[in-house]
Amino acid sequence: MNPVALAARQNWQGFWQHNVPDWLFWGKTALAALLGLWLAYRFQLDSPGTVVITVFIVMQSRNGMVLSKSFYRAIGTIVGSVVALLLVAAFPDARFGFLAGLALWVGFCTAGARYFRNFQAYAFVLAGYTAALVGVPAALDPSHAFYIWVARLSDVMLGIVVASVISAVVFPQSLEHLLRQTAQRRLQHFLQNTLRVLDGGVPRADWIVLHLEAIQETLQLDSYRSSSLFENAQSRRQDELTRQMIADMMDASGALHLLNSHIRRMQRPGLAPLYDRMKELTDQLREDFEQLQSTLQQTKAIPIHMPVQKVLERVVGQLQAMRRELRASLSQSQALALDSLILLLTRFLVEMLRYLASYDRFQNPNLEPVGSSLPLTTGRMQPGSSKAYFDRQPTEIVQPLSAALRSMLVLAAVAFFWLQEDWPSGPLALIMATIFSALFSTFPNPLSAVRQMGFGAVGAFLAALVFSLELLPRVQGFTLLALVLLPFFLIPPWLLTRTRWTRVAAGFGIFFPQLAIPANDQAFSYTQMLNTGVAELLAIFLVGIAFFLVFPVGNGWERRRLLMRLHNWVVRVASDKALPDLRSQFEFESREYLRLLAADLAPQQTRDVEALREAMRLNELAEAILQLRILLSMQTDWEHPLQRYQEQYLAPLLRIIQQSPEIPATAEYWARVRAILDAVAKLPEEKVDPALHPILPPNALFQVYVHVIASVSRRLSGAAVEEEPPHAR
Repeated sequence: MNPVALAARQNWQGFWQHNVPDWLFWGKTALAALLGLWLAYRFQLDSPGTVVITVFIVMQSRNGMVLSKSFYRAIGTIVGSVVALLLVAAFPDARFGFLAGLALWVGFCTAGARYFRNFQAYAFVLAGYTAALVGVPAALDPSHAFYIWVARLSDVMLGIVVASVISAVVFPQSLEHLLRQTAQRRLQHFLQNTLRVLDGGVPRADWIVLHLEAIQETLQLDSYRSSSLFENAQSRRQDELTRQMIADMMDASGALHLLNSHIRRMQRPGLAPLYDRMKELTDQLREDFEQLQSTLQQTKAIPIHMPVQKVLERVVGQLQAMRRELRASLSQSQALALDSLILLLTRFLVEMLRYLASYDRFQNPNLEPVGSSLPLTTGRMQPGSSKAYFDRQPTEIVQPLSAALRSMLVLAAVAFFWLQEDWPSGPLALIMATIFSALFSTFPNPLSAVRQMGFGAVGAFLAALVFSLELLPRVQGFTLLALVLLPFFLIPPWLLTRTRWTRVAAGFGIFFPQLAIPANDQAFSYTQMLNTGVAELLAIFLVGIAFFLVFPVGNGWERRRLLMRLHNWVVRVASDKALPDLRSQFEFESREYLRLLAADLAPQQTRDVEALREAMRLNELAEAILQLRILLSMQTDWEHPLQRYQEQYLAPLLRIIQQSPEIPATAEYWARVRAILDAVAKLPEEKVDPALHPILPPNALFQVYVHVIASVSRRLSGAAVEEEPPHAR
């Protein structure tokens, strides 16, 4: 094929893969919105705009995501509506009692939304603000409470049904393909990070950015996995394979993090000769991974773990030869650095092999599970024993409680102003403030979400003015109304496909139908539209102020609490006996705490950068302690040297860690670390035990991990350490 024809074919493939799915999504969303609007008019529903809003909220690019969101929206709507009726029945004439009960319910649901993840959190949000949507109008007119409840359920359920049917019938797009694409993209980025580490290490500031990007991709991958359960039976059968792949990916990321730190440390002047020899090996290893990356991009062939299996066997032989050749001529610190490189590199390759094998099984479930060729001490205790569970994000009680309290304060402030001033638009402002305070509490950076939603609301308000003043008076019949509304209905899905403008799309999709679409058998009122728009914008403004003043995300107190949670993980890995499942849980939770710390990171603020560095070091310290405990737990023979090391050296150190309020600040802690370092430096040379490691003897394995623990502890306490070369920072 000539170059021109090849370029044309590639352009057409790119257009088909990236542009056509977006166009289909735009068309399907607009079609579902128009169909829902027509049915709402046909069935004489009270609020056709609510049907359209539901379509915009529920409609997603993939069928599984639509079904998942529809399911949880239906549950939240039903529960919230029932609670609203109960509140109205309990306080028929007591407005303050009703508002107090509503505030407590909204606070409870906001805390639940902050506690859970994905669409489970969305169900709590819906249950909270649906109680306000149904309860406030019903409390103002108790005799029609049941009618208001039925009307709300009818509007929402019609929008859900229309969106689900259109998504499943009109050019359905499976979520399975997107899930596989996301898994492949995560693997590609992991290989890119690996290449950078093998090329001399990634500077600390850049590594934090890469780490956060990996966290976001992992959460997105799990979100797709959660939604795919609603799509078909095959996706449900593959759920465990997906969880296993994510767990193995996080384990490999932890191993790569320690390897990156050690490669940077090996660039110090005292280790330069050793670094030169290491560079020869890592350069060859980079070529292997570059070839693997190229193969993955071009052919997407599986199984892809087979080349890494051969690379692992070759690297083990090279490291054995290097240790035999250099060991006698190295100083004590250089020998320790060499042993650290051997352990961390072999462990990373084993974890990488497990990750690739899990990826192969994810792509082809018929493949047989693959075990590692190295001992389990370099990884976890039993293959396939740990899986990732993300449905409930790790948090502490302070975060749900602060979100609940914030929502209750916003509701109380708007209700007080409404009752004191007898504001005609007060009920609407109360409803919208309740919706936004609950909804934005689930976002990592709510202030940014409020700002974008505000832009969408302003755009919807202006578009509604243009539509109602210039276009609506000239419209007769639904056909012409549909043609006039079509350009406006295309705006939300178009914005939604632009990642930077997803909150703007939500703002426009919620506010435009509410402001512009006329209700059944009611004259359109420009005054009511203006009052509604002003009330909604004021509600967004008030919620933004609340998120800025009341327990703002990233405040110093919350950051200290998150750092304390990471410190608690150091204590936990030093004391918890359930080692097989502990590592997977640690990898997930520590990454989530880091993501929360960086939610509103300001790079120009020194304290923010220091908080992230401290978090990364606590993570590294916990990882080293956990790996050392796994190493020691592999031996049940009390005559084995490792068991003697544990009783004589490690057990006292772990007891200090468990009892220390801050690590590693106490004098007793440092005295114990210094004593262990002095003692392990004089350990007698043991024979290599193949059950533990094919290259390093037991005493070297123990020395490496103790050295890592001491090194990270020094950096955590601010003790003087050798500076890294400028290019490695």
